Amino acid sequence: MGPLLLSREELEEFSLRLLGVDLAGTEEAAGKELRPYGAPRGEVPAIVLGTASTLKGCFEADVAQLALGRPPDDFSAYSEARSVYLAAPGDLVVGRGEPWRQAVAASEAVPVEVPEPRYYYLTHALLAMAVAAPPGEPAAPLERLVRQLRTAPETVVRLFAIDAEARVLLLWLKRAAGLEQLRVDANGQEVAERWNRKTTLYPTVEEAAGIAEPKADEDPSTTLATEFEVAAFHREFGVQLPRLPGYSLSRAGADGTLMRRRVRAAARLLRERYGLELGCFKPAEALTGSRIRMGVPLGDEGALDALARQAMETEEDYVLEAHTHYLRHRVPGYEFILAPSVHVVAGQPAEGGTVQITRGSVWEGSVYVDEDTCARFDITPAQFRAARKGMAALHGAFRGAGRDLGFVKGGVDFAIARLGGRFGRTPVVAMQDLNLSSNGAEYVRAFLAEARGVFGAEHGVYAATKVVRPSEETDLKCLENGVERSGPRRWARAITSVAGRWGLIGVAAPCPRQAAQGVLELEQRLHRAGLLRTSVRDESVLPG
Repeated sequence: MGPLLLSREELEEFSLRLLGVDLAGTEEAAGKELRPYGAPRGEVPAIVLGTASTLKGCFEADVAQLALGRPPDDFSAYSEARSVYLAAPGDLVVGRGEPWRQAVAASEAVPVEVPEPRYYYLTHALLAMAVAAPPGEPAAPLERLVRQLRTAPETVVRLFAIDAEARVLLLWLKRAAGLEQLRVDANGQEVAERWNRKTTLYPTVEEAAGIAEPKADEDPSTTLATEFEVAAFHREFGVQLPRLPGYSLSRAGADGTLMRRRVRAAARLLRERYGLELGCFKPAEALTGSRIRMGVPLGDEGALDALARQAMETEEDYVLEAHTHYLRHRVPGYEFILAPSVHVVAGQPAEGGTVQITRGSVWEGSVYVDEDTCARFDITPAQFRAARKGMAALHGAFRGAGRDLGFVKGGVDFAIARLGGRFGRTPVVAMQDLNLSSNGAEYVRAFLAEARGVFGAEHGVYAATKVVRPSEETDLKCLENGVERSGPRRWARAITSVAGRWGLIGVAAPCPRQAAQGVLELEQRLHRAGLLRTSVRDESVLPG
């Protein structure tokens, strides 16, 4: 997609012209007119709006790749193309570009093409079209969406998250269709914008410094709980979440001197309270695990000051948490770190969970597991239940005390790891990242549902999906031609391909370990056939 963006000033102007209120007014209106609504695929008609989101800094991530001399991933093109897979037959899917067209052609969805590739974000393109059209005469794509909402008011709009741009667009669509409320398969505003970040799990350095120092023989888990009691999340909801030692570092209003002081203070607290030597430095809202610095020596002031400079340059909030020595599980040619994820789907904690395929700190795929099979990845049933219990606590917090914040979808990544220091060698199970929006696991769950239909069985079927990097000429048709779909109790398919950028493949089998091995072997075979640029197994890339 192109590089154009709407500035904040332009978005304010568009909001005033389309809705008669500024952006602050749209926030208030969204709370009344946009209803978070978790609906399983196919239960009600849907409009699938596969736009990337400004909340995750997709454009900035692509620019960062360019600054390093690397080709951008083009998250917008990939998001729009792969979102087609989440549509049920007859759903409207909105998007742009040839990868999206091929994905729609391979589906039973109804395409609504937006002939405006200059804008990076699909929402920006649609808003520009809405403003440019004469009153009462919306451009064809927008007219089709309005007609769908008028004809079927129960229609739900599925999208990654409700950012400021999406708020303006959705409110305009709702009002143009004459609806009192618009159902949206996305989390409520407070969940999406206040709590969907790593800093939710950590007190600030200043908050943590204000509590009494722990006694020398105090259990580190007690110190963790005490620190979390002063964090904003606990003050708001009164709920404890299982987490790692760590602290939030706010960029707002901080100059270089204050940020250096905060980073050094966080490192000192990790050393003194928990006896830790290494930390992990993370942007609060990084996409797919990018820009993470692992193995930070907490006693090295030069290294800490370099992290403070990074925070000042990117103008983001960060966290400094304990470095995790993940427990691991090996399959032929690959080693998993034990960082399982559990999820909320259609407003409820979902069955099972996933084991992540990663390249370094970057997510590259998911393997569906459940309590009956998690031990095949050296995750004990007790550890698996602990992760699910943590998600239940988060879900309950957002729906407790007589209010419902509209938590309809999302995932939480956990670490099963040794920390050392005062924790010794006893493994912990702790939340490490909140993804309270659309997430990669939606695709492995959709693929699992497809595979269960193919096999004609609801049980004894497991699935794995893997991000791949297609060669310059490998579009979806080429990738699909390279996949052998079926075999004895095996199902495989290509889900998405953006040539030269990103793609997604899936394999299903009677065992999650077989599915994991199958998807890694499929990637390797496609790579050797020249259809992919990389292969984890061929490159012997092991997570660090």
